[in-house]
Amino acid sequence: MIKRIALVSYGLILSAVIGVIAALFLIIENLLSELVWMTNNQLLQILFVIVGGFILYSLLKRWPHLPKTAHDSISELKTNQTIDYQDVFANLLITLVILTFGAGVGPEAALLSAIISLSIWQADNLRYLYFHYDELKQLQISERMKRLFNPFAYRQKYNQKIAPKVTKIVRQKKLLYGIFALNGVVSFGLLLRQTDQPSFVTKLGQTNWNLKQIWIVPVLMIFGMIFAQICKWLYQFFTEQISKISLTLSTKVAIGTLGVIVIVLLEPELLFSGQHSLHLLVGDWSQKTALFLIGMAILKLIFLAWCLNFNWRGGDIFPLTFAAMILGFAAAQLLPNFDRLLVVSVVTTTILSELISPIVGGIFLIFFFPIQLWVIILVIAGLLYVIDKKVAFLQQK
Repeated sequence: MIKRIALVSYGLILSAVIGVIAALFLIIENLLSELVWMTNNQLLQILFVIVGGFILYSLLKRWPHLPKTAHDSISELKTNQTIDYQDVFANLLITLVILTFGAGVGPEAALLSAIISLSIWQADNLRYLYFHYDELKQLQISERMKRLFNPFAYRQKYNQKIAPKVTKIVRQKKLLYGIFALNGVVSFGLLLRQTDQPSFVTKLGQTNWNLKQIWIVPVLMIFGMIFAQICKWLYQFFTEQISKISLTLSTKVAIGTLGVIVIVLLEPELLFSGQHSLHLLVGDWSQKTALFLIGMAILKLIFLAWCLNFNWRGGDIFPLTFAAMILGFAAAQLLPNFDRLLVVSVVTTTILSELISPIVGGIFLIFFFPIQLWVIILVIAGLLYVIDKKVAFLQQK
């Protein structure tokens, strides 16, 4: 019983630490971004971007395999049954530089990668306590604390041969990890709330759609699917062409830096991931023409592809969401007789589902739209999920 209490207490502490690290990353990123971009002087902004490029190059020269994404961490976990989490803070540092100096990517890739890595770190530490509990009991409290709270010295890697296989224990372990994950999320949310961080979600307004307008939904879905497929093909073509060119690290970072500078000169609102620019769609850009909005969406997608291919890497969920929403509002401008948010929700959900996944498209987007549109969003995402599965099954045959 005492051993179980010790494991639960230790796990709660470690999961809270993970939540705090994730929150601190976002807090520091916001503070540094505000500090760097507080000036409206374009020459000074360009100078800052160039400095950021030099910093990024020096960091990548030392850690050329970074920054890692969640996909990289999951692949490593599947291959090795564990993750090398020694570079987790270097990964966050490089991403911090990329985000601070205006790259058109999001924080979620590095953040999820860090959370996955730190979760394995937590599991290794808990495993050490579980298998060395009797040994630790014999030590003085100070020495016990040194071992338990040493970040990397005392850990027990996963070993299938000694891992508990009793169904009851396995179930208890899964339940505990669920509790620890919830505890980490709570710690993350509380710290962000206490520091008054900007919300990830921008409400896009109210809707008055009715069933008479429902016939436009499949039309918009077809448009969204075609646009998404064109984007996929162009991105793949662009990536393949870049990979054929032998570029040094310094050249790639310099080209990426040049891309950020171009956006500074052309449209600074497209800098960063786009999560804090969504207010433009219901504010300054609400009266813009459809042509302007389409141009902004395409430019945002080009900027994202540029950053991802020239070492200013990061997450693509927020940038793609922003671009998809811009296109949704452009479509709404062209269809003034239909409910604006109905059009936006259908176009955005379809494009995001096709470019990332229907699960992201369905669950993530409902937070931005009024509850009256949730059924539309979830039905579209569910339909596209079934279509994707069917296409994948037919391709395997």
